[in-house]
Amino acid sequence: MEIIGVTESAVQYLRVHIITAELKPGQKLNEMELSSRLDISRPPLREAFRILENEHLILSIPRKGCYVTEISMEDYRGIFEAREMIECFAIDLLRAKNIRDLPHVASAWEVTADLPAPTSSDPYEKFNYLKAIANFHIRLIESAGNARLNRFYYSIFSNLARYQDMYIYIPGLADKSQEVHGQVLDLIKRGNYVEAREIVRAHINSFHKFIEKGIAEKSADPASTAPKGLSRG
Repeated sequence: MEIIGVTESAVQYLRVHIITAELKPGQKLNEMELSSRLDISRPPLREAFRILENEHLILSIPRKGCYVTEISMEDYRGIFEAREMIECFAIDLLRAKNIRDLPHVASAWEVTADLPAPTSSDPYEKFNYLKAIANFHIRLIESAGNARLNRFYYSIFSNLARYQDMYIYIPGLADKSQEVHGQVLDLIKRGNYVEAREIVRAHINSFHKFIEKGIAEKSADPASTAPKGLSRG
């Protein structure tokens, strides 16, 4: 149990630092340095690498080591297309089941009403802020009552969050998202599922320019030490 706890702690540390780009796209992960920093032995750290490789956050290259996976417009489009499909289908399910009362979604929305933006560069503070805003979408999907749909969304969340991290802290965007989320809740409550779905679709696709800029900036970062051609497995 102790080993499992140590591994989970290492997974969370790496996941948060990759999502918030403290560990940069293409960066090689120094096993010795991380073992020392986290005060753990190599076996649980390697297990953490394996788990995160399954999440496509890390790529292991034989005889070269482990690297943070790269980001790209192609990858972004694939992930956000999957996100759009899942969220819009979740609203279709709500419509088919005539579900209008969404207390858990409303609670997630209320939490972010006066949520202060991170005041430091602390990766955990940034991640918790990102997660609080993303919870609206997570609870919306869960409300549709399809366990497989939930698992599919959870499986892409970490990679989705890497791109959301590029724009979520921009002044004014969180307020705009709050406004849109409120509109979606109100429309579903009134049974106007089609309009709610189209607002969600437009909302998801409204961040393209921010993502494009963020990818360009991160791709130009000299900290990347990955071999050429590094991409997700």
